[in-house]
Parts: sequence; C-alpha cells; structure tokens
Amino acid sequence: MKKMIFAAAASVAAAAFVSLTPAAALAEPWPGSCSSGFGWQTDYTWAQCNSGGGQVRAIAKCSSGLSTKTVYGPWVGIGKQSSAHCPVDYRKAVDHNFGIRQ
Repeated sequence: MKKMIFAAAASVAAAAFVSLTPAAALAEPWPGSCSSGFGWQTDYTWAQCNSGGGQVRAIAKCSSGLSTKTVYGPWVGIGKQSSAHCPVDYRKAVDHNFGIRQ
C-alpha cells in the first residue's frame, strides 16, 4: 500500500513539474546566403539574404573626398533587397556591408 501511495505521489509531482516547466521558445533561424555590393551607380550599395528568417539591411560607407559617413538602408525580409543611398554631400560609396537581425 505504501509503494502504491508513493508511486501515485511521484506521478503527481512529475506531472506538476512538467506542466510548470516552460517550453523552449522556437527561435527563428538567422538570415543566411547573404551578399552585398555596389549599385550600378556609385552612390549606393545593396544587400540581400536568400535563406533563413529575419531581416537584412544594406550599409554604405560614403565619401565626400575629405571625410566619410555611414548610411543604412531599410530593414527588409528574406529574398528582398535593401539599398543604402549616399547623401548628396557624400556622393561616392566606397565600402559596402550588411546587417542582419532575427
């Protein structure tokens, strides 16, 4: 009888533990197959990711000839292209990169 009561109590305790333990959140995968480059005109850069989840944005380093400025394109979903356009006073894109987030 004591074994049966102990087994029942252990089952209740195990069920309570399992029901109170939060399930692990299913994380969305990071963006993958990403690339970036200069636009056909030298005043912008582009970035795109083609797999995974999350978002990507283009990052351009623009030059005025005397100094540089970093500008960012909009966050876009997978399979879409983001463009970072240099302002008029920093007209030439001299470097390109991309940022990703989940």
